[in-house]
Amino acid sequence: MDALVLTCDLDGRLRTTHATGAGLPELHPEAGRPFPMLFGPDAVGRALDLFADLRRTGLVLDRPLASPQEQGGTLYLSGWRDAEGLVLTVARAPMAVHAIAEQVAENDPALALRVRALGAVRPAGGGFPMDGASVEALFEEMSRLNSDLANAQRALAKANAELAASNEQKNRLMGMLAHDLRSPLQVVAGFAQILEERLGGRLEDAERSCLERIRESSLFMRHLVEDALSLAAVQAGRLRLVRRPTDLVQLVRRNVSMNRVLADGKAMTIELSVNDDAPRAVEVDPAKVEQVLNNLLSNAIKYSDRGALIRVTVGATPEGSAGAGPHARIVVADNGRGIPEAELGQLFQPFGRSGTLGTAGETTVGLGLYICRTIVEGHGGRISVDSAPGRGSAFTVDLPVGSANH
Repeated sequence: MDALVLTCDLDGRLRTTHATGAGLPELHPEAGRPFPMLFGPDAVGRALDLFADLRRTGLVLDRPLASPQEQGGTLYLSGWRDAEGLVLTVARAPMAVHAIAEQVAENDPALALRVRALGAVRPAGGGFPMDGASVEALFEEMSRLNSDLANAQRALAKANAELAASNEQKNRLMGMLAHDLRSPLQVVAGFAQILEERLGGRLEDAERSCLERIRESSLFMRHLVEDALSLAAVQAGRLRLVRRPTDLVQLVRRNVSMNRVLADGKAMTIELSVNDDAPRAVEVDPAKVEQVLNNLLSNAIKYSDRGALIRVTVGATPEGSAGAGPHARIVVADNGRGIPEAELGQLFQPFGRSGTLGTAGETTVGLGLYICRTIVEGHGGRISVDSAPGRGSAFTVDLPVGSANH
């Protein structure tokens, strides 16, 4: 390979010259001479343009320049700017940088590294300074990678389809199991209540306690089953809200009465307060709103000590505090253990739960509040919490009164 390797300072003045093959005898490089002057008066203008481009962009590849010798043909100059200055190759054929680097390596390994770096750098236009063999190898490698990518995409699409089918089967199974469990649990709780009412004074304290425990456990399990049903519906995208005009105050009264069974087991008091501004006729899904209240009240009971007071307040939101339109507000507040600030952000996420244990050792899977948030936001409302260790928790539910969010 007949070529020259030139090193220059940033002003383009020659520092060193290294010839490969027979060199380029028509050029007469001298140290300190500006390299554009090597190409004679006919090509010096284009050489100066090349130098300007090299200073501006840091890279020039296979720029053709006329040889200063008559019938000398065309010379191809490549160069780039590195930490040491400028390094340039001049050859009689394009795409010769890699071959020149191999020849230079025999005598000057350090210079060869700079030339190889020139051969490896990408131009701004996205091309590569490669010879024909390198381009062919790169094309083969790109074809192989493209084929591998297509195969991976097909495998991923198949895996996603199988995963979606498996998830659908899992959701269907969860829904079937939860539905089949819900009714028997309600029957158990109902019969326990009937036995307690009919036997009345004939029951000893221990027997009455057993019936209460049966009823409490049945209601607790029913809450878990409701959560499982709702989770399956949410994950399958089938959580439907059947809104109808509902007396919200009556709904809350009924729910509080039902949860007093659980509260009595820990000698707790649930106090219901209805504000004068409390909306009564609201457009909601009553079963889903009851599920929200069940979760909030069971949590308050779970994380409060024996003898605690739980306050449930029904009213309206302060004007402008819940967005456009009137909103009903339900607050469930307890004086239990409270929740650390670091855990508040994850409470409404799936399987998010506080590290605080129930006061009677109760456990949770962390679905209740996630489902509460899904139901409330499905109504166009919002749910929030205010809590701190030692001062209990207050969960606030704001629900739009009208039907604008259907």
